[in-house]
Amino acid sequence: MAFTISASISARASASPRPSLSGARKTSAPRARFSVARRAATGGMSSDAAGANDDPYKTLGVKPDADAVAVKRAYNSKQMLYKGEAAKLATVERAYEQIMQASLTARLSGASKVDKSVAFADRVRTSKWAPIPCPSPMKDVLVNYGLTLGCAFVTLVTPPSMRTLQVSIFAALLMVFRMFVKLVDVDPGPNAVLDPPAAQKHNNKRFARSFGVVLGTFVATLFATFWLPQFLIEVLQLTVPAWVLLHQEVFVSTACGLVLASLVSFYR
Repeated sequence: MAFTISASISARASASPRPSLSGARKTSAPRARFSVARRAATGGMSSDAAGANDDPYKTLGVKPDADAVAVKRAYNSKQMLYKGEAAKLATVERAYEQIMQASLTARLSGASKVDKSVAFADRVRTSKWAPIPCPSPMKDVLVNYGLTLGCAFVTLVTPPSMRTLQVSIFAALLMVFRMFVKLVDVDPGPNAVLDPPAAQKHNNKRFARSFGVVLGTFVATLFATFWLPQFLIEVLQLTVPAWVLLHQEVFVSTACGLVLASLVSFYR
């Protein structure tokens, strides 16, 4: 009889489901992990703060049709503004990555037109000093060609006996400065406040490239328009009209100026 009662009690105990602590932990653990992951994705901000940053363009303070240079400037500006604030810096970084990813997706899908300098940016150049296509705004183009015409006019009104290549050299130095300003605009580089050594190094590279590309082109043009013709005239004993020799500096100044203006206006 005792054996029967104990067997009955054991059967009832095994038949009735008992609450499992491991089961409770299994159901609560995913919720905890989801809550932690959600807080990490929003940078520790509240849901309202995370929703306010859904628009990456609004976060950086740029228009949706802003170019890459404007977006990069806004990104650097926000980094300086929020320096030391990890949550806000993470939001700015996330917004910048979203804009860059959206731009890349549009380019790969053919939804947006891409400039040749961007579309073929991965091509290996024969030389790091070779000019890269980069058209300037129309106002800068007009300024470049205006400086060229001004220097040519100064050479023209100078008496023939006093004409030298100093005006052409002065125009070349002006174009070096114009090229440097252009490189600063199209290639901002590292932030000078957040990373001063990298910014200084990048600035030195821009300065060296401005001198190398512009002065190299100036020397090549000067050789083709001044030294080489003189050499051929003397060696081959060619007969040249007197007015050509009289206004040679005007031709050289105009040719060098036009070549350098075209270089600075359409390349970098």
